[in-house]
Amino acid sequence: PPRRRRRRRTRASGLGFGLRASGFSPPGRTRAMRSAVAAAAALGLLAGGAGAFSATRRAARRAPLRMVLAGDDILASTEDETGVRCSLSVPERARSVTQAAKSGTLCTISQGELEGMPFGSYVDYVLDNDGHPVLLLNEQSMHTRNMLADGRVSMLVQLKSTRREIPAAAQPRCTVAGRIAKVDDKEEILQNRVTYSLAHSYAEQVIESPSFSFYKIIPERVYYVGGFGVLSEWVDVQDYQQAQPDILADKTADLVDKVNEVNGEELPNLYTSYLAEEGDGELQSIRVTTVDRLGMDLRVKHGDYTDEYRLGFRMAATTLEDAQSEITKLFQEAWEVANGYYEGDTSPPVEVLAKDALRRS
Repeated sequence: PPRRRRRRRTRASGLGFGLRASGFSPPGRTRAMRSAVAAAAALGLLAGGAGAFSATRRAARRAPLRMVLAGDDILASTEDETGVRCSLSVPERARSVTQAAKSGTLCTISQGELEGMPFGSYVDYVLDNDGHPVLLLNEQSMHTRNMLADGRVSMLVQLKSTRREIPAAAQPRCTVAGRIAKVDDKEEILQNRVTYSLAHSYAEQVIESPSFSFYKIIPERVYYVGGFGVLSEWVDVQDYQQAQPDILADKTADLVDKVNEVNGEELPNLYTSYLAEEGDGELQSIRVTTVDRLGMDLRVKHGDYTDEYRLGFRMAATTLEDAQSEITKLFQEAWEVANGYYEGDTSPPVEVLAKDALRRS
């Protein structure tokens, strides 16, 4: 008699987005996902075909430490051994941070009694189409007087997190150094009024005041830091200006907090299913630090070490809803793998971003 196929048990992830909302019902999710992967492979979107993911996972576990520095071509997003794009390029990451932060520390060169000393102050800003930070400043402020005397400035911006277990040092940040310029073009001023008021509601109270004017930083150098001990690199200004911010840039902080809060108990499944290596030691904690259209970064503490990993989506997200769906799929599949119900032979792309400096090898 024909064999009866065992019914696969499935469980919807607790992320709160819902599998059905993204077009996947729990019983048919894996089948639909396989079809999507196969279709993408047939169209040439996934180099190496559907089986490439499995090779990616195996290669990531066999390969030595691979720091993500974007290789020789800084514009090229990071790809794994199979050619699957799983990480943003460094310019894209830098542009995404400056797009999302909306505030930072402006450093000017002091005048008067403190002449020549750096002076830091909090400022809000928006970006123009070229990625130049645009600031609305009071003519009487100390930083404004400083920069009118010496136009050399720099500004540090950083992604924020509301969760205490993610230290500020672990968050991506970017420093834009250059010269300040007052915005005099009327059309540019009108555009700045709209974008600045949308980003900072208080601006409506002062934007018409003659004491306030728009200034923008013309970048000469851009420095990106991916987090604590992960990645730091100077970014070519032209590459930064040409890069597009990630579609999730303005939603990253909220999305990261939601994943960590709602799915904290399920995060260990991602580690045991995709990231764990022999000799790592007992898992102590795991947290998502960044989410973008291509995947998410995870900070893992196991044994005496803290490492950073990249877990890519099978399909690049084009909307927030797409990203929510991809995250839900990762948790669902990880649960299936951890509990022995996953029947596929593919894994999402995995990349080692950084190994703990205390490791001997």
